[in-house]
Amino acid sequence: MDEMITLGAEEELQIVDQVSLELAAHDFDRGVRDFPDQNGSSSCELHKAVVELQTPICYTPDQVVASVASMREVIRKRAQAQGQRILSAGVHPFSNWKNQEINGEQDKHQHYIRLVDEYADIMRSLMSYGFHVHLGVPQGIPVMPIFNSLRNRLAPVFAISLSSPFFEGRDTGVQSWRHSILDRLPRMGTPDIWASEEEYFKHIEVLRKVGTLEAQHGMWEDLRLHHRYHTLEVRICDATPSLEHIWLITALLQCEVASLVRDYRQGSLPRPQSRACLEENKWRVRRRGLAAEIIDWESETPIALHDYFDQWLARLAPVAHELGLYRAMDEKLRALFLHGASSDIQRGIFQRSANYQSVVQHLIRETEDAHFAPAYYVQ
Repeated sequence: MDEMITLGAEEELQIVDQVSLELAAHDFDRGVRDFPDQNGSSSCELHKAVVELQTPICYTPDQVVASVASMREVIRKRAQAQGQRILSAGVHPFSNWKNQEINGEQDKHQHYIRLVDEYADIMRSLMSYGFHVHLGVPQGIPVMPIFNSLRNRLAPVFAISLSSPFFEGRDTGVQSWRHSILDRLPRMGTPDIWASEEEYFKHIEVLRKVGTLEAQHGMWEDLRLHHRYHTLEVRICDATPSLEHIWLITALLQCEVASLVRDYRQGSLPRPQSRACLEENKWRVRRRGLAAEIIDWESETPIALHDYFDQWLARLAPVAHELGLYRAMDEKLRALFLHGASSDIQRGIFQRSANYQSVVQHLIRETEDAHFAPAYYVQ
């Protein structure tokens, strides 16, 4: 199809001690030789209890999931060799950020040193883990009109990933505490509507000029036009242990961007909603999860998230059928509302066990033993 959208993903994994199940400092360099990257790549982050994996450029959600699964297995083996385990979730349910080590070696981690110097305890306490999706738009299509309309879909995509209801041994009452942590930093949350790509990058250059951003770095918002790869990077999602949910997030975004490209060519792009309206829907999802009612701002009425997804899937049907994704998307959406997001499942485990260790053990199993069968069907 003319609107083929390339894909890539990044997942931030938690490293925990296999006995205490607390977040643990991982020696990233130690295991690289014995367990090299496979079908993807990996890197360290600010905190030593984080390893980030990156997929190569992919063309299908199946390829994204295959890379994530391969790289999880690589990181699992490295962690196991150090007496550690891995898990995927937006935050750790009970570890305290004050006990976490930072990658601060002068010769290797100047970027992290500068971040801590600028943002102090806000950055030191940033023990959060996300799943990011990159989407490449066909050449000849202006990226910013697609960017502006894609903003409208951030909250429902986020709902699939929700996985951080507990923080430092307490039920926070929300489905994603991760964004309570992230929102303390500047240049976070829902992005503005931008008139053009040129204005967007001009703003970034000004931020670099005045010393707010380092060279070769961009903003951290829920959606950004990537400063190096020139992809649309959706950053709103919590890290989630379910490969099924990762597939669904990726498939919905690929189909939505492909549909927006068609809309652009036909002169019928959806009207971008204001940041204030989108932040309202994001909050509703953060608080109520899959039980949320989000606002249809065209009719100014609430709509149950389940019904919203039905309407969205109907919009995506032409592209989804062409890509062979429709049936699997429909099935995985039904399963999502039947079984819940990770935050729902974690709360159920805690209600039965009254034990945060049981929640962590569940997340380890879900992450390390995740299985996924290729999801394509003949339409």
